[in-house]
Amino acid sequence: MAHQLYRWQVLLAGRQAVTIQEIQRKHEQLFAWAEQEFKERDPGMSLLVIVQARLSSIRLPNKINADIGGASMLGRVVERANKLGPLIVAFPPDELKEEDVLGRFARIARKNPTVETFVRITADCPLLDIGVGGFVINLYRERQNHTDFVGTHADMDGLDIEVFSRTALMMADMNANGRYDREHLTHWMRRNLGALIVNMAPSPLRWSVDDEEGLTFARAVYAACSLCARGVPHHTNSATGIGAADRQLCVDLHQVEDGGLAECEAADLKRKRMGGATYVSSR
Repeated sequence: MAHQLYRWQVLLAGRQAVTIQEIQRKHEQLFAWAEQEFKERDPGMSLLVIVQARLSSIRLPNKINADIGGASMLGRVVERANKLGPLIVAFPPDELKEEDVLGRFARIARKNPTVETFVRITADCPLLDIGVGGFVINLYRERQNHTDFVGTHADMDGLDIEVFSRTALMMADMNANGRYDREHLTHWMRRNLGALIVNMAPSPLRWSVDDEEGLTFARAVYAACSLCARGVPHHTNSATGIGAADRQLCVDLHQVEDGGLAECEAADLKRKRMGGATYVSSR
């Protein structure tokens, strides 16, 4: 029997209004695969990846169900995020306001008392880079006795990942009272804790899907580059040496499975969505 973490009701963060059948109709292939994966997980894990998702959006309603290369955007994100560790998808539960994302995460923490480290990913990042994700998680592990939060800079829009302790999450839930801090989950942590911020972007990225233009961009990248579509991570370079922390993303290269490098056939497309003002999230 799978641990209760992997039961559907917990997967949906308690959202009773959405039945298993409704979710399976929307994401049948994804959840058939995910359920089997969850059965093989170690129930005693101390790290949990949470994909933050919702159906509503002012600029692009129902965007998590938008098709990208034959699968939903949510499915694409989960395919990648699942490689970073045990995973659940967190929809807004009925008993909380949709904008109370902090309360949503704290609720999941209380339901999973063995988890000490949480990884936050948002469902509008179909180009999520597991190499970047692994790097950020490892930075947190190396420094977890001295810091409660490691996350990407705003310049890394579309590759966003944040790692934080149970203590940081519960402190934020107790102390963050304003709507902005409740909706923007880690804002209080970044402002009040010893946060380590990672910026590997050569210039500001605009790779998340916030509107129709962003969705068109993501679809084009998946169509142009099979490595991007498969989620093969980008290569990164350091100015100071192999394994150093000051790494920068190489937009035109992928780090392939055999340890070699391969050109990204969507590099020009991605460069066109770089530069300009730092991304500010919208509803």
